[in-house]
Amino acid sequence: MPNLNGVTDKRVKYYRTLPKPAGFVAGMPLEKKGRELVRRSREEITAVINGEDRRKLLVTGPCSIHDSVQAGELACRIAKMAEEVSDQFVVAGRFYFEKPRTIDGWKGMVYDPHINNSWDIEKGLEMARQVLLHAVNECGLPVATEFLNPFTPQYYSDLVSWTAVGARTSETQLYREMMSGLSMPVGYKNSTRGDIDTAINSLLALRNETCFIGIDQNGNASIVATTGNDTGHLILRGGLKPNYHNEKVMSALSVMESKGLTNGLVIDCSHGNSGGDYRKQSLVFEEVIEQICRGNEKIAGLMTETNLIGGRQSIKKDLTGFDRSGLMYGVSITDACLGFEETRELVLRGADRLRKRTGR
Repeated sequence: MPNLNGVTDKRVKYYRTLPKPAGFVAGMPLEKKGRELVRRSREEITAVINGEDRRKLLVTGPCSIHDSVQAGELACRIAKMAEEVSDQFVVAGRFYFEKPRTIDGWKGMVYDPHINNSWDIEKGLEMARQVLLHAVNECGLPVATEFLNPFTPQYYSDLVSWTAVGARTSETQLYREMMSGLSMPVGYKNSTRGDIDTAINSLLALRNETCFIGIDQNGNASIVATTGNDTGHLILRGGLKPNYHNEKVMSALSVMESKGLTNGLVIDCSHGNSGGDYRKQSLVFEEVIEQICRGNEKIAGLMTETNLIGGRQSIKKDLTGFDRSGLMYGVSITDACLGFEETRELVLRGADRLRKRTGR
């Protein structure tokens, strides 16, 4: 119940206690095979980012997860594709459950799993963990996500092999602190305007030891002391203009080198780089592969937004909230995505070109 002393919680409607992370995780455990997959894939991705593994990271999947069944089907399709190109790509499935909103909109499965403004966060956390368990345990697919709330990593970060900080939050101290203690490689996107300065500063900051206020596995408010994270790397996602062309990439690498940042960078084929047109992701992907083939090995990976079926659909909304009736199966409800088959053909072509580069 909110405090009614007249000065505290005047605008708080209610508090609802979340399950303790330790018990929550124990109730849906990661299998031994899955733990080994997470451990190995984190090491492989780190080696790719460091330039110790000549393969490239590929993060592909929907802009957001809104349906567990669709996510499970897509996870296994991506896993099969990953086997076909495992000599050239370390593939991680993109599974985003929290969505930053510029003004308003659906905030993601964790917060509103039923897409009806019911805020069933307990169920949302459960569904998110189940999706990731299926991907890792059943499909054998490493997964990538974006953590927005400093508490959510305690509920499913043990399943995650790579994470990113988005353009809207890349300069926030809270995320620098949180990322400095995570156990997986971390990518930082440039700002929505396209400048890389805030992301560069964050990459420098997250390498340092720090302390912040968070929760422990028992759900207690805690002082969290971290060792720092040296796996941080830049993600070029475009801004007001694209920044995936060779000139922009080389400029970003020059700035990184001047700051002592030696890890490679990843290029996001969507967002500002595609100019908001999901179909142009293919053009970005192919040009980036060409840059790698011409000798730019500091490009460590690529990202695409991909779903079972291409395009997007809108959620109906009225005075009572969202309405998910009539949603098409396999189509994004946030950013438009490439269809899976188109993505697969794109990735297979890219792998063939990389094999020729490797042979040379």
